[in-house]
Amino acid sequence: MNRAQKIALYNLIVLIASLTLTGAAVGILTIAYGMPKGLGGLGFLGIAGLVGLSPILFRRKAGQLRLDERDLLIHARATLVAYSVFWVFFSVVCMVPWLVLGRAATIHVVVLPCMLGGGFIIVQLIQSIAILIQYRWGAKGEES
Repeated sequence: MNRAQKIALYNLIVLIASLTLTGAAVGILTIAYGMPKGLGGLGFLGIAGLVGLSPILFRRKAGQLRLDERDLLIHARATLVAYSVFWVFFSVVCMVPWLVLGRAATIHVVVLPCMLGGGFIIVQLIQSIAILIQYRWGAKGEES
């Protein structure tokens, strides 16, 4: 498993753990205390910030090849897929409230940072999955 795969797997595990804990916390707190207090479980999304540690945790060893052409192509494709999915997600998140609430409705300003955080999670999740899938496809008979 090369450095890019390790980083992608680490990011995937951190994001899935963060989303799972957040979903469980929001569900449990909503059942126990009601909806406004149930949103306190969103604090577990802070675990997703551990994604920023991946370059530090998986440093390049001395004498190790940085990236070859195949690695660059895989990263470029994964980034293209991730941002394509992000723009579909972003468009849906922007248009659904307009369609549901109508033209005269307003949306609270708290929604904007939530959209930004959701976009970050979507991009990192899809990019990590795309990297892992592409390395699996090309691993027939090769060892990295």
